[in-house]
Amino acid sequence: MVKKYCFFGFFLAVLFFYSSCFNSGDNSNIKPKAISKSNDIVVIADKNIWQSEPGDTFRYYFESAYPVTPNPEPLFKLRYFTFDQIDAESLRRQLRTYIVLVNLSDKSSKTTKMLLKDLGKERKKSMLQSDSFDIIYGHDKWARDQLIIYIAAKGRDNLIKAIAQKFNEISEKVHAHDVPQIKLATYFSGHNTEVESNITKLLGVKVKIPKDYKLALSNEDNKIVWARRDSKKAISNFVVQKLEYTDTSQFSIENAIKTINKFGVFVTTDTEGSKLVVNNKDLPVLKFVRNINDNYAVEYRGIWEMTKDFMGGAFVAYLVKNKNNNDLIMELGFVYGPGTDKKEYLQQLMIIANTLEFIKK
Repeated sequence: MVKKYCFFGFFLAVLFFYSSCFNSGDNSNIKPKAISKSNDIVVIADKNIWQSEPGDTFRYYFESAYPVTPNPEPLFKLRYFTFDQIDAESLRRQLRTYIVLVNLSDKSSKTTKMLLKDLGKERKKSMLQSDSFDIIYGHDKWARDQLIIYIAAKGRDNLIKAIAQKFNEISEKVHAHDVPQIKLATYFSGHNTEVESNITKLLGVKVKIPKDYKLALSNEDNKIVWARRDSKKAISNFVVQKLEYTDTSQFSIENAIKTINKFGVFVTTDTEGSKLVVNNKDLPVLKFVRNINDNYAVEYRGIWEMTKDFMGGAFVAYLVKNKNNNDLIMELGFVYGPGTDKKEYLQQLMIIANTLEFIKK
């Protein structure tokens, strides 16, 4: 009897929560939590914009290939709606990330009117007087944890320029908005404190390892700890290795490849003599300067393969220099998942890598 009462009380609590979020009565000012996956963008634009050069330009940039995966994967998954389609369905206003393409020359456009309504008086005045373009960032318009970005310009030509010139800035903003959600998915089950302790004891650094990763290798002589997660779709691997810093040449792509290949002898298959190596012939290795917890870092992205075997996938690696001494840490994340998109797995590995902290001696 008690169990039935408790369940009924829980049901009423859940019912109250959802009615308070979606009821349009007295509680209409309470916004629901935004939903949708990371890397998803909803585009709002007039049909004459989306089906012409500005729309083509937007798709060219925002659906370009994510760097670097064996098979091309788009940077973002796009969904398109007109203003009327968004206005007609409340669930379409509860997604996480929106980009609105606005032609300010079209005063009758509903997207133009929506932008002008959202702007303050002074910002609206300066925008209408401008002959160029502007990017406006907003949050929580229809739901909590929501990002809305207006790309506004006078005329189609200026709108095309705005998309091309501000693509990097906007994409970084969207990726930053996705980080908390990716982090939540990465550590949904908690932390593997045993592997974390192993890394700290052997390498003198802290790295947050998700609970569903298991220890694959702990090599004291080479100062390597390797953890892996096996799922139905893919195998994710994360490696931490302690090196000694000598000079800046260690951050070259060539040296990074050598370092990864040196670790690769520990990765084997049933084929005798097979090992992991970087494949920089089919696709280039890309290099980016980063900062991890106030320490200089360089990120490398590329593809790997097994020698003497038909296996391969994508990797992301980091060389991180301790700002206080000559410790150098290599972090390597690599994914194996035939027929599976690798982007989201790589993004989770990047989240793990960015938790690195050097322990003060």
